[in-house]
Amino acid sequence: MKDAKRSSAPYLLAGVAAGAILAAVLLLSGPWNSLVNKVMFPSPRTGRRTGNITLRSGSAELDAYWSPGRKNGPVILYSHGNGETLNWIQPLLNEFSRRGYGILAYDYAGYGGSTGKADEAQACRDVDAAYAFLAKTKGISPERITLAGFSIGCGPSCYAAEKYPVRAVVLLAPFASALQTVFPFSLPGDRFPNARRLSRVKTPLLVIHGTDDRIIPFRNGKKVYEAAAGTPKKFIPVSGAGHNDLRNALGEKFWEELAALSRPAVSDKGR
Repeated sequence: MKDAKRSSAPYLLAGVAAGAILAAVLLLSGPWNSLVNKVMFPSPRTGRRTGNITLRSGSAELDAYWSPGRKNGPVILYSHGNGETLNWIQPLLNEFSRRGYGILAYDYAGYGGSTGKADEAQACRDVDAAYAFLAKTKGISPERITLAGFSIGCGPSCYAAEKYPVRAVVLLAPFASALQTVFPFSLPGDRFPNARRLSRVKTPLLVIHGTDDRIIPFRNGKKVYEAAAGTPKKFIPVSGAGHNDLRNALGEKFWEELAALSRPAVSDKGR
């Protein structure tokens, strides 16, 4: 009997794997696409703008907040989480400003007071628009720009890191890819291939992830860090922290690590 049970194990494992792959394929195709988008981008639209500038992103107008910070100092391009809006993260934006950082944050299309509809492609256009504002409109050197993303915001941040020169990348609770928040693997057609993108990026990197994160499993942060080609790179596991309490659990150390990583190597006349 023991031998019979042992010999059936590979078939059982193969069946489980096949079921997982089938489920993953369903999530990436057909009518499931709209459901996946709703999960990834719940789009909390308020219809009320709380930022102080507007960015054009394709056919969408994005509500955005810009504060220049101290002259020639570091500038943070911040992409927020999927259930947040500019209004909700204003205390964090104020803290960036209080500490002397330039800060640009924006609501994705379909969020807050932004027009349009959110999806992966649109989120990439949104961060394109934000980077263009800093680099072209304000003339800020790449050496002053640090990309920072939380949760779903790590998707556009990793996309921008692969596309544009920046000083550094800071990821809080990143996911290796959309599928890998559920399964320990990816498949063709997966969304936001963050780990793969960072494997081609040599920009300095800081990854922070809570060990008790139940929304984006801790293994994701480790995989993103291990795949990244960034030099230097640092991984900070926050013991006992979940998803939404991550930065608060890290406390002042977050600001210490950010300051060390984002300090510009050169200065320019951009304001």
